[in-house]
Formats: sequence, structure tokens, C-alpha cells
Amino acid sequence: MNMEKDCIKSIFMKKMFCIISIVLANGLSAYSQTKIKDVYEFPVKQENREWGEFETIEKRMAALQIPDTVITTISTEGLLETCLEFPYLTDIFFCDNYQQGFEALKAEFNGFRELFKRPNLTNVLLEKYRSLSVDVKEVRIQNDVKRGEFSFRYFVLEFMLTQDIIFKNLSLEQEKQLFLLSFEHKKIKQNYSDIFSNLNDLPTNLLYVKKAMNDPEFKFENAELKKTLSDFIQAPLSVDQRIIGNIENYINNKYK
Repeated sequence: MNMEKDCIKSIFMKKMFCIISIVLANGLSAYSQTKIKDVYEFPVKQENREWGEFETIEKRMAALQIPDTVITTISTEGLLETCLEFPYLTDIFFCDNYQQGFEALKAEFNGFRELFKRPNLTNVLLEKYRSLSVDVKEVRIQNDVKRGEFSFRYFVLEFMLTQDIIFKNLSLEQEKQLFLLSFEHKKIKQNYSDIFSNLNDLPTNLLYVKKAMNDPEFKFENAELKKTLSDFIQAPLSVDQRIIGNIENYINNKYK
């Protein structure tokens, strides 16, 4: 299954055109902060001649799968970095909403499927998320292409943290860490608007909405608002920032 064939939406694509163009034109592996030794190196890359020699996308996708002998031994840190370098990572954009796009990534690439089986994934994601404050200072001096790649990777990383298998199984300490980091990163993204776009706000918004919907102490103004937020969780694409502001104030008071 490949989202390039199944569910490209013209309006959605116009909205995402700039960031996708940057990433696809230059290859996802062009920028990476990783120093992890066991990141899997894909045998075919977009910048190489072999990329265009595959008869079908399906055959190319098959060549990108991590071999069984590697996927069972690669560290969770290495596997996360490998997933963030997956050449078809932009398929998360090619559907009606980002959750559908992320499900497509898991269907397409065995690296994502294995990653979400790892028992230490939450801690690895949080550690990677924590590094944003350091990484962003280094990427700011890079060109627009590398800035675009960086913000895109962090969009995917933050979206991983919103997945139910992660979010609903956080310990109290992990949950506190996550929200404190999200406050810090929200300020970073505001201060570095030359790197991050409004797109990067969506995973944080989704995280806050999921917290509100799962917190019995949060009071909804009316049933219509609760329905609106429930719809956003099911099909995350956009949400009124005035609604997010109220939720964010509640969460700030809860964790700060």
C-alpha cells in the first residue's frame, strides 16, 4: 500500500507543497544530527541512479525494508533514527489527515512496525525529544533545505509521541517530562520561526487535546466542544487555536 497512489488530496497537497518539495528534492538523509552507530543504511537512496531503475514503487518499497537479520538486533535508538530517514517518510502528508498518513507509514515500512513493539520506545522518544533544544541551535546556521528537513523530522517525532500506544501508557513521571518538554519546545518553535512552521504546532495541539479528553478534571464548556475535540483526535488536521489556548492554560497550571 502506498499513499502516493491511494489518497493524495489536492487541497491538502497545496498546503504542504513547500515542505514536501524541500524534503523530496534533496533526500531525507541529507540532514541528520544522529551519532548513533547502528542506524540502518538503506541500500537505495533518492540521490542515486538505482532509485529510478525500479520498475514499480512496490519493488522499490520492498528493497527499502530492513532485513530480518538486522531488524531484530538494531538498537531502539538506531531504529528510531532509521525510521526518521525512511525515504517515503513524506507519505504521512498524503492522506486526509495525519493519523491516516502515519498508519500508512507503519503499513509500508517494517521499521515503524518493529519500533512500536520496543518496550523502551517511550524513553528513547523522550530522550530524542529532549535534544531539540541543542539540535536547533546547530541547524539554524544551515541552509533552508536543511532547516526544512529538520522541522519535518521533528514533526514526525512529535507525532509519534501522540500515538495512543505511547500516550496512554506513560508513567506519571514520563507524562510530566513530556508536557514540560512540550512547553519548552513550544517556546523554541516560536523563537525559531525561521525553522518551524504552523505545521509543527499540530502534534503539540493533538497532545494537549488528548490530555484534556482523558483527564476527568478538565471541564468542557459544552457537548459540542467535546465532540469537536473528539473529531480532531480521530482525524487530526487542524483545530481552532482559541480552543487550544484554554486547554494549554489548564495543562500549564497542572504541570508547572
